[in-house]
Amino acid sequence: MNKFKNILIAGMVCCGIVATATSCRENEWGTVDLSTQDEKQKDVDANYTFSSHAALWTDADFQRVKQSLDNGTAPQVVKDEFQNLKMNTYAQLTYTPNPQKEIVRGDPKGTETGSENYGYAMRDAAAAYQTAMLWRLTGDDRYADKSIEILNGWANTCVRITSNDANQVLAAGAQGYTFANAAGIVYNYSGWAPAQREKFKQWMLDVFASSNRSFLDTHTGSNVCAEHYWSNWDLVNMCSYFSIGVLTENSDMVNYVVNYFYKGQGNGCIQRLVRGTHTDPLGSGETICQNQESGRDQGHAQMSMMVTAELCQMAWSLYQANPSVTQLDFFSASDNAVLKMGEYVALSNLKSGTDKENKEGAWLVSQSKMPFEKFVYCTNCTCRDKNHGATHTMMADDAGRGGVRPGWEILLAHYKGVSGHKYIQQMADKLRPEGGSGDNRYGGNSGAFDQLGWNTLMLYQ
Repeated sequence: MNKFKNILIAGMVCCGIVATATSCRENEWGTVDLSTQDEKQKDVDANYTFSSHAALWTDADFQRVKQSLDNGTAPQVVKDEFQNLKMNTYAQLTYTPNPQKEIVRGDPKGTETGSENYGYAMRDAAAAYQTAMLWRLTGDDRYADKSIEILNGWANTCVRITSNDANQVLAAGAQGYTFANAAGIVYNYSGWAPAQREKFKQWMLDVFASSNRSFLDTHTGSNVCAEHYWSNWDLVNMCSYFSIGVLTENSDMVNYVVNYFYKGQGNGCIQRLVRGTHTDPLGSGETICQNQESGRDQGHAQMSMMVTAELCQMAWSLYQANPSVTQLDFFSASDNAVLKMGEYVALSNLKSGTDKENKEGAWLVSQSKMPFEKFVYCTNCTCRDKNHGATHTMMADDAGRGGVRPGWEILLAHYKGVSGHKYIQQMADKLRPEGGSGDNRYGGNSGAFDQLGWNTLMLYQ
């Protein structure tokens, strides 16, 4: 489709690791090139082999896990998480979906509902994903039927995502990639009528992908700078656009996200996502990297980290069928920057206790001992509103510090053979089995639905 065929143009300006860095800088000896190697690489323009329509997991992943569950060789924590998934609120065959004509997130003035209602979509998308997972892991067609009931209901009912402010794009991102991954898992189920499946794909393109792309291209228009929105805004929309690209086998959509990850203008670009490089204050010698939201609050810093992990896993899954496109290895970008950022976020939030809620014990490191590079957010920029900027001088030590989110298992599974994963390992070990939406550790608000979860089940070996 033509409207999805634009690829990120070469030469896009991308700042470096530090917020103030630029690609080139003049001095008395001439122009100094400050671009990173990631920025200098040519834009990716690949035609992909899509071995699966599900972005996060490959068919081989499902086959491996199902076989281990069937023959009893799965580790106990995998068996435990499988049982937890089967018992989850959103994985029940009695679950009743509630599709809406509009998905409203943000200021509801001017909407038909007159109030926010995106909770219906976030819960139903989670239910579609979890029942789809259970179909692949049990072979019970009733789970596929339930997932498709939910997906068809939304595609036949919903016409737009809306609100009177920018918050609507968060629903386009978070719920977009959940719906897309659910559909990808049940894509080849014989009980999904081809005409209805095609209608669902078109719904994803028209309602979600169009919003994802518009946001990443313009960040809501000429009144804001490219870095106005925190990293998590970019990341959920990148996940959604990538997932829908895989679902619809659209190489151009995937290429767009790959190029954005390396050279995009917003804070989802790896060069902006990392905002400072430090040495572990506890003496391990590890290099740790400050997250763009670590001075804002820890809930969003963890969200940014976990959604990054899922984006990396999606790119990695596609890489398995496309080994010549090495740029799909987001995990190794910028000298394992995602690993180092994970270490920083984990250390910022770890307590010494052994409880799975991470509530007991003392902080591994105090706020004052955590290294932090001053971060000036959206100040003296091109945004029309000059009252929203902030200057962060310390790691955030707020009420959300120590809260947990699923996704650490992804990072550990990939980096366990790489040195420098000490705190990722501690966080993953503490939370295992990790769970997902519906786990009481994560609560029932939107934060529990920003990640797909259930990574112990799919990755722990």
